[in-house]
This record gives sequence, C-alpha cells and structure tokens, in this order.
Amino acid sequence: MRRLSPFAIVALAVVVGACAATRRAPAAAPADEPWLELAGEFNIPPLTTFAPLKAARFGGVSGITFDPTPGPGGRDLLGICDDRETSRLFIFRIEGEGASFRVDLRAYFPLPSGPGAPRALDAEGIAMTRSGRIYVASEGIQNRDPRVPPSITIYNRRVEYLGHLPVPPRFIAAERGEVTHGMRENGGFESLTITPDERRLFTATELPLVQDGPPPSFERGALTRILEYQSDGDSFRPAREFAYPLDAVAKADFTPRTSINGIVELLALSPTELLTMERSFAVEPGENGRSVARIRIYRASLAGASDVSPVESLQKTRGVRPVSKTLLLDLADVKGLSRELAALDNFEGMAFGPTLADGSRSLLLVSDDNFSAKQRTSFLLFRIRRPL
Repeated sequence: MRRLSPFAIVALAVVVGACAATRRAPAAAPADEPWLELAGEFNIPPLTTFAPLKAARFGGVSGITFDPTPGPGGRDLLGICDDRETSRLFIFRIEGEGASFRVDLRAYFPLPSGPGAPRALDAEGIAMTRSGRIYVASEGIQNRDPRVPPSITIYNRRVEYLGHLPVPPRFIAAERGEVTHGMRENGGFESLTITPDERRLFTATELPLVQDGPPPSFERGALTRILEYQSDGDSFRPAREFAYPLDAVAKADFTPRTSINGIVELLALSPTELLTMERSFAVEPGENGRSVARIRIYRASLAGASDVSPVESLQKTRGVRPVSKTLLLDLADVKGLSRELAALDNFEGMAFGPTLADGSRSLLLVSDDNFSAKQRTSFLLFRIRRPL
C-alpha cells in the first residue's frame, strides 16, 4: 500500500466547531468519590469489517497511545494489532463523550521489517515520542521452532522500521528445547509507556519469568518484573528492574481450561509512578464454555522498591522489596456499562484521552477481541475525578 503519513490522512476529519465549546475547570471531587467515572462506551461488534482495511482483518487491538505531536495529527489514536502473521498499526479518531462518544477507524499500516529486525512480532504495546518515533513491544513467539524472542522495535512517523532496543538476556528463552529461563509463551511484554519527560520507557512481563517462579493461581499471586529503559542519545538502554506483585487469579464458579492474571498495560505518570492494568481471565472447557474476567487498574510506586536487575531469580532471592500499589478501579464496580460488557472482556490497552467538556482529564481503555466471534473491541472513556 502507499506509504503516506498516517497522521496526515485524518486531518480532514477534524471537526473545528467542537473546539469552540467553552471549557471550565473541573470541580474538585470529594475524597471518598471514585477515582474514575465512566464517561462513554463504544462497542465494535465481533468480526466487523472496515473499508480502509481492504484485505486485512480488523481486531486484536492490544495497545493504544495518542500521537503527542502538535497539530491535527495530535488527536490521532494509534492502536497496535497483535496478529502474529501480519502485524499492523491502526489509526483511529475519537469523538465526543457520553452518548455521543464514538471511535472511527481511519487507516492502517503494516509494520515492515528491515535488516536485523525480528523474524515476526506478537505486538502488544505501543508508545510514541513527540519527535515522532513509535515504539512497539512484542512478547515474542515461544511456540515456534526456533522461538522468536521478545523485542521493542522502533518506527518513524511514516511507519518505516528504524531498529530495536536491546533486551536483557534473562528475558529471552533459548531458541529451542526446554524453557528453563526467560519469558513464558504468551506471557511476555504486553505493555509499553514513556514518561512525560520522555527520559524513561517502561515495559513489563505479563507473567513471571520462568526462573522467577510459577504464575499466579487461584490461591496465590506472584512476582513479575517491570523493566525500565533510560534515555541514551536519541534512543533508550535497559536500566533498572522492579518486582511487581500480581494478584491471584479471580475465582470462577467452574473448573477452567485455562486461567491467567498478569500485567497487560502500563501508563507512566512520572519517572516513579505508573498506572498498571491487571487482567485476570479464566475459560471453561468446551466450545461454548463460560469465561470470567477481572480488570483492575492500580497506581504503582517504584519509590523504595528494590532494583532487581542484578537478580537472576526472584524466587531464590530474599529481601526483595516489591513495587507498592493502590487500587484505583475495578471494572466490576463500574456503573452504567452496557449489557454487552456485563461479563467484561479482554481489556489490554490504556492511554490518557482528550480533555472532556467540563475540563476533566480522561482515561481510555480498549479490549482485544482475539479475532473471535464471541468477543468485541470495546472502548471505555473515563473521567478522572481525582488527581492521579
């Protein structure tokens, strides 16, 4: 397809009149009110097709970020697709709030390869700098022979491949044979975020590294790792690592075929404060088996946490001080969700959204439909009621 800037494509969609609305400072919320209040929901039905996609299928939106550059492109929402065969980037435009809230697909761009690029991607997280560099986190593909290692690849505004960041060896499993260290299959880099000053980039392993211990169960949680990258010229280099305490898997009233709880998204507030999204999921055996999901958003503080970058195995090391976390939102407690989301879904993406009509900041969540007829891509817009 023709290589145009994705952010120029949507300039014609800007509604100038919307900018004329009078904005006022939001009223301070009482201390006992929820941190986040639902301000809009937009659902894309399963297996929806879109004209801009041509032959590509829609779905698998696993991470989102807004273009931070000034100008019309600055309201573009970038969504990364986790299709392992044809990795691609979606360009969305969001409009309105409340009953008028909607998200429109404008374009898509395949993620190209280049000399030294990973053989394939399982793209799960995305972040963008004000200079126009796009970073994409892939958890790798562990069930191929040879395995495809995890990666953080770099693209420019024209979605041309520029290179990739180094990943510490402890995160990478052997190419073949038994996995005795490194990431688990489907449990690697699901998240990516850049701090407001753009001097740090963070990702995390969804599940513990093999050498760090077993994943969470219904009975207990586990420790996974947050990996910090620090700015190094016009790129980033690996720096500190932190142990993050995962919750136990949410209880189900059936015996599951599979169950999981892990970090699926990060959103940086400062160099030491992050929002983390934990997704717990359990699926009943059988084609029509039930499923249960629990989505929680925490504020996590790195202050006082141990730097575990020298630690090869968390389960064999004593005295590790993990990251502290405070619950901000449990989607099960959100009032006003539609019937389609009564049982929640596979939420994986999170980004700060636009300023709302009353002057409030917003937070945007998205679910990954797994290209399934039983799931949907859902966008949830939240008003931030209390300072984060």
